[in-house]
Amino acid sequence: MLAKIIGLVTGCVTFLGGFLVVWGAVQLGRAFGNRGGGGEGMEAGIATIAGGAIIIAAAVYFGQLDTSWMPA
Repeated sequence: MLAKIIGLVTGCVTFLGGFLVVWGAVQLGRAFGNRGGGGEGMEAGIATIAGGAIIIAAAVYFGQLDTSWMPA
């Protein structure tokens, strides 16, 4: 049961991280499209992409937790 819950949480958090990576890419693309004052938009896009990547890495790590100590 715990393995199923961990799998569900891992999938949801990975989806959230992937969404943030895509959203950051959209922000970055919009910042490149703006000719004036795109520095803040680029910074926000890169930060969102990095945050999404960190969330995905945390989800992968969380999915590798050892639950063998739990009774069957």
